[in-house]
Amino acid sequence: MLRNCFCRALPLAFVALIASYALAFAADVSSSPSTDLTAASAATPTSLVPVMADDQHWTAYGFNITAPSSMWPMLELLHKYHFDWELYSAQQRPTPLVWAQLPVGAYGQYVPSQNLVKVSWVLQDESVELGTAFLAHELTHLTDDLNSKLGDMSGDVCYAAETRAFVNEANFWQMVVGPQGKTTADPIEAQENAKMFAFVGNSQFADLVLRTTASYVKQCGK
Repeated sequence: MLRNCFCRALPLAFVALIASYALAFAADVSSSPSTDLTAASAATPTSLVPVMADDQHWTAYGFNITAPSSMWPMLELLHKYHFDWELYSAQQRPTPLVWAQLPVGAYGQYVPSQNLVKVSWVLQDESVELGTAFLAHELTHLTDDLNSKLGDMSGDVCYAAETRAFVNEANFWQMVVGPQGKTTADPIEAQENAKMFAFVGNSQFADLVLRTTASYVKQCGK
């Protein structure tokens, strides 16, 4: 049965599997997946009819995305780094982007049953690029849903979906901060560095991490 929500969870097994990176992931008590990096870039905006700008709708570059103005810098960053396919996904249904209180260690969530992408309030005090990396992960899930790639979110489909989201998140982070990672004392940004070092160009390792992490085994099955 299709999951009601897909939480962006940090794989606990990753600490053991990439000990050589010397950057450990903080514990994450949440669990649930998300997905794909595909054809949404070929989509067209739901409507090109001009709309009145307000602080809940981002209308730059011909888009019309429901999001608070405090998230607009994140949308600008996605556009700057050519993630327009994710922006098209957010407006295709359309799907509002909102700040939300999420479980400790969870920074984003796609909730199909509510047609929402949630981003943790915690990220309002973090860098724009960090918040955007997590948003890129969740919008990958939304894109997969729109492209009918989530299925019943079990087995290989589930693992593949989450692998795509983590790899996409890691790719975005590398594009923004560079292949050496970001020099930072921030623990969440350090986690992003670790994911980038491990997952960029190595989706098989990302898949291995997910398949050996208890929360994802429970979520996706064996």
